[in-house]
Amino acid sequence: MITILANYERISLFHTMIPFFLKNKKHKHFSFTQSASYCLLKDKNKTLFMERCFQHRQPQDMQKSELELLKKLRNKYKTIVFFCGQPEAGTNRMDIINLVDRMFYKSIFKDRSNYKKNLYGKNLFADYYNKNYGIIDSPQYVSSSLVRDEETLKPKLSWNIGLGTYPRWNAPQRLGAVLARANMPLLGHNIGGKPVNKMFKGIKDFSSSKRSIPVHARIDPVTCPSIAYQRVLFLKLISQYASDKQNLFLTGMVAQKEYYSELTNSKIVVSPFGWGEVCFRDFEAIISGALLLKPDMSHLVTYPNVYIPYETYIPIKWDGSDLLEQSMRYLNDDKERERITRNAYEQYYKELSLITSRTDELLGEYY
Repeated sequence: MITILANYERISLFHTMIPFFLKNKKHKHFSFTQSASYCLLKDKNKTLFMERCFQHRQPQDMQKSELELLKKLRNKYKTIVFFCGQPEAGTNRMDIINLVDRMFYKSIFKDRSNYKKNLYGKNLFADYYNKNYGIIDSPQYVSSSLVRDEETLKPKLSWNIGLGTYPRWNAPQRLGAVLARANMPLLGHNIGGKPVNKMFKGIKDFSSSKRSIPVHARIDPVTCPSIAYQRVLFLKLISQYASDKQNLFLTGMVAQKEYYSELTNSKIVVSPFGWGEVCFRDFEAIISGALLLKPDMSHLVTYPNVYIPYETYIPIKWDGSDLLEQSMRYLNDDKERERITRNAYEQYYKELSLITSRTDELLGEYY
């Protein structure tokens, strides 16, 4: 048996943990808990999977108490596999690299030398906006890299939030999280959303000219300034366009139901980075049959991979300088816009079909 020490919240239950809930005979060997005390005092298993543990919204190092707990768990278990809950491809939790046997991330750097850099905010895009725009966080955080060359290979790719239940309806998922915290994680997961293979509805109008919303750009900045700045910058750029161009972009906030309805009526969806590069909006756009317009993702590797430039999404520069140009180009080319949108839909479906085999490949040695 494998013990999974989990932090039950919506991203955990309805995205990160999906492979652990699959109906696969091998996966019946998982035992779930949210109690570190249970792991230390009662658990008889020798392998521990830590899922979304030691996660902090704002960039920071491990707290002393967290390190002490991890050291105790290290002494207890023969094998510890750590699934980093942080959304970005960055240096978060590299401070525990020598306390676990395997580290999995939702995304990893294509250029492994990035793991040796002292990144502002522990990620590449926060570092970019700090250095190029002078964006300062309070408190400030710059990662201090002590990673050796051979350790840059230790972060491994697991899966991102594309493994998930969409649409992400608030009420059932909140109920699901409550049930999971009451030690019913499987029931909570089942109540909160549809299986991933049920999300695809056979769209017939991929980003068609009949859709009435040219560019959907309802984006809300997160609370950390350096991480949020890309969204702030894009909204500022849109507000400065000439009125006829500005009116092509739908901004502001609406209720969840209206938001999802709008996506199915949009030609293009702008999806800047949020807390991480990979965002819920990416997959919501693709499932809705809209063209994904997104800051360049070429610095990372992730799965499901729906980030093939000009084949499944349109990359734009991190400074947003080509946001209007790329929007206009694809608004004026129905055929190419629809081709890329259909490709993304089919690529996403194909990637999801690999969940079981990919999970077995990554974790099979521990079953």
